[in-house]
Amino acid sequence: MQNEILINAEPGETRVAILERGVFAELHLERRGERSVVGSVVKGRVTRVLPGMQAAFVDIGLEKAAFLYAGDYLGETGELDLDLVEEEEAPRQRRGGRARNGATRQPPKIETLLREAQEIVVQVAKEPIGTKGARITSHVSIAGRHLVLTPWAQRVGVSRRIESDRERRRLREVVERVRPRDLGFIIRTAGEAARDADLEADVRYLTTVWDEIQLKQEEVRAPAVLFSELSLPLRVIRDFANADTKRIVVDSAATYEEMKSFVQRFVADPKPRIDHYEGAAPIFDHFGIEAQIDANLGRKVWLKSGGYLIVDQSEALTAIDVNTGRYVGKRELEDTVLRTNLEAVREIVYQLRFRNIGGLIILDLIDMETTENREKVYRALQEALRQDKAKTNILKISELGLVEMTRKRTRENLVQTVCEPCPYCEGRSYVLSQQSVAYKVLREIRKDLPRFRGRDIAVAVHPRVAEQLLGPERASLAQFERELGRQIEVRAKPGMHQEQFEVVALSEGPPVEFAIPWLSPPRHAPEAEAPEPAAAAPALAPAPAPPEEDAAGPAASGEAPAPVPEIEEPPARG
Repeated sequence: MQNEILINAEPGETRVAILERGVFAELHLERRGERSVVGSVVKGRVTRVLPGMQAAFVDIGLEKAAFLYAGDYLGETGELDLDLVEEEEAPRQRRGGRARNGATRQPPKIETLLREAQEIVVQVAKEPIGTKGARITSHVSIAGRHLVLTPWAQRVGVSRRIESDRERRRLREVVERVRPRDLGFIIRTAGEAARDADLEADVRYLTTVWDEIQLKQEEVRAPAVLFSELSLPLRVIRDFANADTKRIVVDSAATYEEMKSFVQRFVADPKPRIDHYEGAAPIFDHFGIEAQIDANLGRKVWLKSGGYLIVDQSEALTAIDVNTGRYVGKRELEDTVLRTNLEAVREIVYQLRFRNIGGLIILDLIDMETTENREKVYRALQEALRQDKAKTNILKISELGLVEMTRKRTRENLVQTVCEPCPYCEGRSYVLSQQSVAYKVLREIRKDLPRFRGRDIAVAVHPRVAEQLLGPERASLAQFERELGRQIEVRAKPGMHQEQFEVVALSEGPPVEFAIPWLSPPRHAPEAEAPEPAAAAPALAPAPAPPEEDAAGPAASGEAPAPVPEIEEPPARG
């Protein structure tokens, strides 16, 4: 079965699903106002030079300044062994080499290359992610259908994925014959078997683009965009449509016409087939994609055998834990472990691609007893990664069953793109238990006892915390009231955060109120800014002091916990 590309183009969002032999392999997404800046060529202004980090910050017109390493800045000239470059990789950083006398040659210092307020032409290599600004480079490269223009290296390179020496020589000769001497090119994997005329057309197109960039940079002041990447649907044609692509299906008439026009102008024969989807059901629902997206965003991923993965993503790294789950095997334990790990590494690579997980990744495989089995799983992981266009680096499986690997990250992963931190726990994945909050309430009241000057108080809490105070902790609350000689009224407040509570003085006197949101210390309103005294609110749920014989609480007396009343709003303030 050949590959298919499905495009859902809505007014504010475009989504692309890549299907490889019928399997949903990758999801790409672009939203209005959030268009990827990777690949954009920008005239920027240096704002800070940091000799201690051998880097500089550059204003390229984004909210955060972009980050430029010394090794990513070529200055006027640069060298690179293009034969080793894959088209999926950003151009390599310039490193130190060896001088003619054999001595080690150190790369230039950043302070000798750049100065503040200097204007330079750079390209965005990585999206701004989280708190980090964009990563930029002066190794500008413009991708075409078959070629990549590299104006900083006046040579012709060939993707190492093109293995035939004869084809490599042919491609190089064609491009060498027509390229301007001051420009370099890399022949992409998609250029294999391309006709001479198609390669020549790509050279002319990319040369025109570069000439326009050069002209524009002379006319504008930094920061200014000199070249922007294609829209997502057109990038898909350029980067994913190939001889194995059966068809491209798009549900938007306007996008369909745009893609047809692009194919006619820039794509050589055989041209990819583009169909306009006009079905009643949404395109992703019709092809079963929507359900797979929802299923693959979860933390827990089931394996067909009954085992499962736990995927934990953080800013520092991604940890993936492998478990046998319901799979117990039919033979001995080592065989069960091996089979689970072999299935797991294939699913892990799928999840890395689908979720676009990059950076440092730790795989916690199930421990294997023999070196032979660890080697089998390692080879299976290597084989699975051959389908991944992103550059990866993996280390051998340790005796503890851990694999350290990296995967090139150029944009936000899928979770960062379509999700946001939980507003309830703020991304911690946990909250204080209702029992912990109940005891914290009592401690805070005791700590601020002098502020209440002998008055009764009311405490508004989350309904679950109220149940805890009036149920399992009823005896503790009653004992606390006896110690303080005060009445404590408990109010269940729907909508309040489980870690938050409010304490209000009820009887006459200067108003006293404080709230403890989350884990922060109490916020006491200054006396000078205090509002008028609050009217005493009716007691909604006082905690009655049990008789001495019931001091152990409701469990000892056999009484059911008092019902927890609810209030919609906090007590009225004068």
